[in-house]
Amino acid sequence: MDSPLAKTDPPLTLQEHTEDVVAEAECILARLRYHVKYDRLTGEDLRQRLLRAAVHHDKGKAHPRWQRCAREDRLRKVGLRHELDSLRKVERDGISVSRPERVAIGAHHNKLSWRHKERWTTGGPGYEDHTEYWREMRSLQRDGRKEDFAAQVRQRYEYDVVRGLLQLADRRASQMEVPEAPDPLPLRPFRYHFPYNDLRPVQEAVLNHADEPTLALRSETGSGKTAAALLWAREQVRNQRARRAIIALPTRFTASSLVADTEEDVTSGLYHSSAWQQLEGEGRLFEKLAMARQFLYPLSVTTIDQVLTCLTGRREEDHLRFANLAHSALIIDECDFYDDVVQANIEYMMEVLRELEVPVLVMSATLPDAHLGVYFPDQEETPEPVDTTTADTTVDVATVRDVGEVEVATGLRDAIADEPRLILYANTVARAAAYYRLLRDLQSDVVLYHSRFTEPHKAEKEAQIRSMLGEGGSGGVAIMTQIGEMSLNISAPVMVSELCPIDRLAQRTGRLSRFSDTDGTLHLVRPTRDGGLYPAPYGTLVPGEGWTPSDALLDTDDQLEAGMRLSKVDLKEQTNAVYSDTLSYSDQARYNREALKDEFQQHWLIGPKTEREEEETETARWQSRIIGPQVEVFVAEEHVEPSYPDYRAFQRATMQHTISVPSYRLDQFPDWFSGREVEVGTDNEERVQVLNESSLYTREMGLIFSRNDSD
Repeated sequence: MDSPLAKTDPPLTLQEHTEDVVAEAECILARLRYHVKYDRLTGEDLRQRLLRAAVHHDKGKAHPRWQRCAREDRLRKVGLRHELDSLRKVERDGISVSRPERVAIGAHHNKLSWRHKERWTTGGPGYEDHTEYWREMRSLQRDGRKEDFAAQVRQRYEYDVVRGLLQLADRRASQMEVPEAPDPLPLRPFRYHFPYNDLRPVQEAVLNHADEPTLALRSETGSGKTAAALLWAREQVRNQRARRAIIALPTRFTASSLVADTEEDVTSGLYHSSAWQQLEGEGRLFEKLAMARQFLYPLSVTTIDQVLTCLTGRREEDHLRFANLAHSALIIDECDFYDDVVQANIEYMMEVLRELEVPVLVMSATLPDAHLGVYFPDQEETPEPVDTTTADTTVDVATVRDVGEVEVATGLRDAIADEPRLILYANTVARAAAYYRLLRDLQSDVVLYHSRFTEPHKAEKEAQIRSMLGEGGSGGVAIMTQIGEMSLNISAPVMVSELCPIDRLAQRTGRLSRFSDTDGTLHLVRPTRDGGLYPAPYGTLVPGEGWTPSDALLDTDDQLEAGMRLSKVDLKEQTNAVYSDTLSYSDQARYNREALKDEFQQHWLIGPKTEREEEETETARWQSRIIGPQVEVFVAEEHVEPSYPDYRAFQRATMQHTISVPSYRLDQFPDWFSGREVEVGTDNEERVQVLNESSLYTREMGLIFSRNDSD
């Protein structure tokens, strides 16, 4: 009882806990080996800094008041912020610690933010005043913002690695100190087992260019790009340029699909707002999600939004995420998918990553040459992409039809009625539903898949489509919107696609005869309304006037006609022709990029007053991408509970039983929805929206507003 305590349940001495944290820090360094790059970029010894911070991080707990309250089981009334008193004890003992170590010690309980300013000053009645340390942190923050861009990036890296790894070591040690708790999930470097005997051309090409710091890859869908990217990441790790890998994708669905396709060959973790759905039932769900969110898996698969968001520094966890990103090989897949707002965000991120010597691979089937500058900022000459596009197979444009009302498209129906394997892409949910009604009585296996299904039902739809049209599948018809353009490893010899910009069409036709060397047949549909081309969603919706088509859609319409034979090379060249102008940012994109820059500078050390939720990818000023206001709507009354024990339970119910609906739809169809208050936790209320009639949503069709809706 004479030894100072660090914990009371179970009792643990301060010396024991400190030894545990030091040991865990040693293990983290041994497994992650971040000290190699840290020494190169900062000239400092990471091992010395991290271990010294670990030794001193909890010394404030030796304070007589903290010890007395610990033994009396009333730590909630201790009136002492022990991490700040640790800084005081270090000074009193005359121990020299660097500024990054001081920040790590003061921040190791996630309270270095304006939101927790009082913790550093008065702290409330009975608390000791640590204002001197708050002033020190503010001075560091201000001085850091005066540095030039390169110095700012290196500075945040220098601090974040020590700060993030100390918290990680403390957290993992604390878990091991609980007798009934399992050991923390293992930390491993990236390893990849190439599952094939021979390299394909795209894989050979990537390995030949693995030494380039930023590599742009263009190769057709189905060519083996994913395996090529993993081989590239393996080379980055083997050559000490990275220790792990991150794949950033455009959507949650593409991220989930990629993990499913690669899980046998590489240890990976999945993180996005609904990733728990795929992991449910595996055990230790929240630990796995946390590891993937923090980019701690050998391969973390996520959305581009999550990678961008860690730059903001709005959550304490962002500092560990940033440190891990700095030691990763980053793969940006389907990079041509993004609008100018996301591209502007990516351009700023690329400037940051270049300063940190992070290897980056960007790839897609139709990456336009004119847009490559986003990934090579401030370079006078943009390097040529590595291009392995082949002309081995072609797409035969069998027919081009104008289709207004889908229900009366008998010519199209007759042309495809007997196809045993067919993929059909519609541009809007309403038209996808109309095609489904047209074909479901003619085929035994027809699946409709769009964005307005609940997450469990989306998973079911993907599984059905894979079983029908995956390699060796049973056959059937898949009717999809843009949700099925990427990452679904499926194939059919015949496709129906509504007119879309040429790069999107290349993505879609990548599913034509994907598992064979035979040519594919395409029936192209020009959606019409009131006698003219109906462009939704490829254009601009002007209130009161309707849709104005994008230039890319109109140029594509001019290029395509029945009887054409298009190779993958043709599709690539036509994409370059359609997108021949250098990417020009809108005012909105430029403003948003500046907002990200401000977030990076303002919160590099001290967090803001308001904190993001885990899944949020926007702040008051900045957004990872611009999406119109959305409302989560419960699909049936029976799924809404009057109260939830905590926000985790509420979030779980929301993810399982809601769909995302544009907010204007609630005004457009007021009789369909009703709002109500539900209790969350002990003293919080949330307002939710519910479909008034359960029949409005079905497992078969999802939610369809009307036959003329433009979503």
